[in-house]
Amino acid sequence: MPLISLRRPTDAALVDWLARQRDARPSFEAPLPDVAPPGFNLDSCRLELGAGPAVFAAARDALRRWAHCDMGWLDMVPRGAPPAPGLQLAMLVRLDGLWFANGCRVRSVFDGPDSTGYEYVTLPDHAECGAERFEVRAVRDGRVVFEIRAVSRPARWWVAAGRPLVRAAQARFRRDSPAALLRAVRAGLAARA
Repeated sequence: MPLISLRRPTDAALVDWLARQRDARPSFEAPLPDVAPPGFNLDSCRLELGAGPAVFAAARDALRRWAHCDMGWLDMVPRGAPPAPGLQLAMLVRLDGLWFANGCRVRSVFDGPDSTGYEYVTLPDHAECGAERFEVRAVRDGRVVFEIRAVSRPARWWVAAGRPLVRAAQARFRRDSPAALLRAVRAGLAARA
């Protein structure tokens, strides 16, 4: 069951909550599909971050620091650990005065000369069932893009009942996350100049 609170749960409480899910199987085990399975939503977004190797390097560094999650209404625990297969996360979302902690596990990490990123899946103690992929890519003409792809469906009756609110929060994430990564890339480039 997702952890729901009027106040932000302490990091210690979230670490304990995640530890209880250590042996849990993901609630979504299939590969991230190209077409939404029945009952699921498939969402994506893409933002151009700039062009050139310096932009790609800054974007890679920002993604490894979870800069795409630097939003006032979203937080995560543990914060300092870079994405690594098996890493469990509590994704904290603040909606209408409530904090919702959702359990996730990093399924894969990839890092090549032109593409870097990771994919996570939901754990049983998540309000949704699905997977999400975050990728920074250098495309043929030197442009660097950030892409998010996600597949999800409600895992709880109350999430299905509040679906318009949930879908609005997901759309907000697809807007705010790329903007947060772009800010981090620009700050990283300015620091290197």
